[in-house]
Amino acid sequence: MGSYDERIDLSTADIINIQSDAEKIELFKDTAESLKAQSPSLPSLLLWDEQGLKFFEAVTYTTEYYLTNCEIELLKKHSHQIAQRIESGAIIVELGSGCLRKTKILLQAVDDLRKPVDYYALDLSRSELERTLQEVSPGTFQHVRCHGLLGTYDDGLTWLQQPEIASRPKVVLSLGSTLGSFTRAEAADFFAGFAKAIDHCVNGTTRSEALMIIGVDGCKKGEQVWSAYNDAESRNDQFIKNALEYANRILGKDIFHQSEWDRHGQWNETIGRHE
Repeated sequence: MGSYDERIDLSTADIINIQSDAEKIELFKDTAESLKAQSPSLPSLLLWDEQGLKFFEAVTYTTEYYLTNCEIELLKKHSHQIAQRIESGAIIVELGSGCLRKTKILLQAVDDLRKPVDYYALDLSRSELERTLQEVSPGTFQHVRCHGLLGTYDDGLTWLQQPEIASRPKVVLSLGSTLGSFTRAEAADFFAGFAKAIDHCVNGTTRSEALMIIGVDGCKKGEQVWSAYNDAESRNDQFIKNALEYANRILGKDIFHQSEWDRHGQWNETIGRHE
């Protein structure tokens, strides 16, 4: 693991390693303890290794996965309105950036308004950050500078609280289906932490607007939602089952065999979500 705020020298991208040295140890501990629980499970972080990120990107291109295209249409329609709210000199941090085809629409709107900002894509894979940041390589924008943050959500939360950037306005961007990984109470706690981190006050007075841009799936059509996560090409299966392979690597043992596992998803009508 790299030390905090260690820059990685890449020819195509400016990426800062903000990973905690204890991260892998914690993931091993969480995985082992989750399997020993009365209702065994696996930490959701196991979904997001390098291969998992690629599998999920493939999911977003399936016919059934409507969320990405809906967000693209919304951003095309409202990106300049959103960009008006982003202050010049702001730091924009995207949680779990993945492919930048949606984000690029918003960044272009900010650039059109000639607002100098720094965009940071936060993700778990160095190679995936390097690949996706090629979409916004130097010269893409005149006023928007793009960087990568290599780390977890917790690492990003810590990074946002650095004294060196305390005075700058901040924007947290969370598109896609991040909220779907949490219960409502967990989601509230998760975003409350980031809201506190970006709320810049001096002597009790707010000097700049703290902004959070969050994508929420409002679809309540059970069949449509179910299909998005149970596609005909089994891309979702590949994505979910890859966590078993990552668990094997973390635990250092060949415990799970994909052929022995099936994945079953269902629409929970009572709480209005896919499980």
